[in-house]
Amino acid sequence: MNEKVLDETYCKAGKMDAECFASALVLAQADLIKIIRDNLLEGTESTNPITAELHKLNVYSTHSIFMRQQKLTRKPGKGSFFKAHIDPPRGEKMFGSLVVVFPTLHEGGALLLRHRGHEWMFDSGRELAVEHQPSIGYVAFFSDVEHEVAPVISGHRVTLTYNFYFDNGREPSSKGPASEHRSLSRAVNENAFREAFQGQLENPEFLPQGGTLAFGLRHIYPIDRWNRRPLEHIYGVLKGSDAVVYQTVRALGFQPVLYLFHEWATPHYFPEAAVIDNVMDFNGLCNPELEVDIIKAIRCEGGIVVCKEGWEIDPKRGYESPEKIEWATPVTTFNRQKGTYTALDGSKATVQVEYADLCLFVRIGKAGERLAYPTVSQLRKEWARDPRTSHFWNREYCSWRFED
Repeated sequence: MNEKVLDETYCKAGKMDAECFASALVLAQADLIKIIRDNLLEGTESTNPITAELHKLNVYSTHSIFMRQQKLTRKPGKGSFFKAHIDPPRGEKMFGSLVVVFPTLHEGGALLLRHRGHEWMFDSGRELAVEHQPSIGYVAFFSDVEHEVAPVISGHRVTLTYNFYFDNGREPSSKGPASEHRSLSRAVNENAFREAFQGQLENPEFLPQGGTLAFGLRHIYPIDRWNRRPLEHIYGVLKGSDAVVYQTVRALGFQPVLYLFHEWATPHYFPEAAVIDNVMDFNGLCNPELEVDIIKAIRCEGGIVVCKEGWEIDPKRGYESPEKIEWATPVTTFNRQKGTYTALDGSKATVQVEYADLCLFVRIGKAGERLAYPTVSQLRKEWARDPRTSHFWNREYCSWRFED
């Protein structure tokens, strides 16, 4: 192994370029490409095919390792390290890197990642030592993330580094679902989110009277609008950060619920919104003699009126206590559903477009009683008792009519 180090005050590690060795690790067979694509990329990018190109092998040790007269030689020295840096992109399609750590005993050599004021640490020596069978560790990150390898204290930290590229020439892998695997990086993310979430729950100033957190989903999911329960299957295929939120809050005793979030402005220019756990077909509301009331239509199908913090409610609408929501992560349009309906513009009927976006709701009880939150079944009972939701279907006019 030739040690190619230009400045040992900046980087001290044994290195071998990809053309000088062969690795028996095949990322595709380990499903790592699919797992990393699902966890690292979001939105439309999470469906793009990607390739991983082997870049180098590194050995971080307390010894200097080099080849001399066809013999592997090592000599004692200070622990290997790599100071904080950002890798230069190798091509326009490169977007990230993957570091695979082999299960060799070592202490120190933690990988530190920094981005926009946040820092994460992966201590491979400690994490791999607690595994019951030999396992590799891996960390995937974007090209603009600063990273650093702390000095190795003992043993040998052996790693492979891959570069990630978007590949427009191939279809994404169709191998088995990544949900069967629980990656170490996923576990780290779950632990970090759980600690942060529990810390908020223990803070009496956080939603002191309870409330509802809404999470915009970061990945794309298939929604079958003709299925009677089009959102039901999505719980089992949540991925990346969406899966982290869902699994963590469930483990803490809460009931996360998937909804389609509808938002629009009333004729009086007040904002309104409602959520429902199925896809609404507003084509059935077309009636040129009656103005369509979207919010009542959603309520009559079991939906719930919601409002965001700071909204002013239209006093003419009569919805005195909509469910207040706080967006923990912004709503996204990756899973947007589009519907049309007929509305009146003066004496002229016009076709209007209505949108709904997929999100995850987590209802939380007041401080000191966080698990005393309203469940979905309780909310449905309250809806059923509300006289404003009584309705019937008028087939003659092909429209919903309401009794207030």
